[in-house]
Amino acid sequence: MHAHTTGQARMQNPAPTFARWAAVIATAAALAACGTPRVAAATPGGSASNPRTLTYYAFDINNGTTDPGFIPAPGTNPKVFAQGDELIINDQLTTTRQVNGGYPIVGHDAGVCTLTRIPPHQIPQQHANQTLANCVVTAVWDNGSLTVQGVVGFKSRQPEPAVFAVTGGTGRFDGAAGTLGLSFTKKFKILTIKLK
Repeated sequence: MHAHTTGQARMQNPAPTFARWAAVIATAAALAACGTPRVAAATPGGSASNPRTLTYYAFDINNGTTDPGFIPAPGTNPKVFAQGDELIINDQLTTTRQVNGGYPIVGHDAGVCTLTRIPPHQIPQQHANQTLANCVVTAVWDNGSLTVQGVVGFKSRQPEPAVFAVTGGTGRFDGAAGTLGLSFTKKFKILTIKLK
């Protein structure tokens, strides 16, 4: 997504490449853990006294004609996934409500997903029936940041919904713990952060 001078991300129809979606997934997970656009009380019963849920949209900004978000491992074919390939996460985090035709930008995320498991037709591994990537992403807002980590599965080179662990934070999120749910649409990722 390109940023406009109004500070909003406008929906565009990016080409659905594997690297872009993987980057979007990781970024969305990181961003969802960091903001405050949609806050709702979590159901009682958790161990924390003030649980909350935050929801953000994450727009991938690695959406040019070539995909700078995908870095093949040295010596591998860039047209086929290989162990060690990296997906760079680089998103703008926005609110979930449109304002004047765009979504107000409230932060950004940065991270990387490394492909760790490849289906058996590429590399013989027992029980390796899908591609997996380990992701570490940090979402940043003016008043703090959240870091998330988790595994994203891919089917037919497309990312699947995932749940990441919130591993820490700074500023207003200092000492944060919880989960980040990541789901995908054709135009953006949806990050749902549940803090304890």
